[in-house]
Amino acid sequence: MSTYIVKRIEQAKLLTDPFKLKLLERFAGTPATTKQVADRMGEKAPRLYRHVDALVEEHLLELVEEKPKRGTIERYYRTVADRFEVDPDLFATTSGHADESVDMIRSLFRDTESELLRCFSELRDADVSEEELPMIAKFAFRGTSDEVRDMRQKLEALLEDCGARCGEQEDLEGQVSYTGMMAFYPQTDT
Repeated sequence: MSTYIVKRIEQAKLLTDPFKLKLLERFAGTPATTKQVADRMGEKAPRLYRHVDALVEEHLLELVEEKPKRGTIERYYRTVADRFEVDPDLFATTSGHADESVDMIRSLFRDTESELLRCFSELRDADVSEEELPMIAKFAFRGTSDEVRDMRQKLEALLEDCGARCGEQEDLEGQVSYTGMMAFYPQTDT
């Protein structure tokens, strides 16, 4: 699985936009046109063009093929990687982007909060199995440098597995979509 390290604040800002994240998910794996992605999302293609252009401009989405079709050209795009990670240096208080970094983190958590609240609201009256319920966990981990490295590798393997499943473009019968957010960071004693 390829990983793209986001090193520019402009790219990181795009990754905190929920709609642009959904677009990136839909362009992962098999190349697709904006029209194909719009159809899968139940959107009109013109609504997506400026978002796609922004992702291309910031090198998060790439044009992989152009095909002539009935007097026009179909453009096929794909994400530049299977997974995106933000360089931790962007969040350093000395980066010159401290305020923007804090805003991005808050935006990410606000969007996740909204999604979770909407999920719980929809599940309130639904008949779902325990396996289908959201899982929320906060955990603490303590270990040696080798144990921390081992845990990180396990978490990365989980992300890789999720990314491989997300790259599937077809919506199959009985398939459900899940999303998640993970943070693994050193605990500070304050």
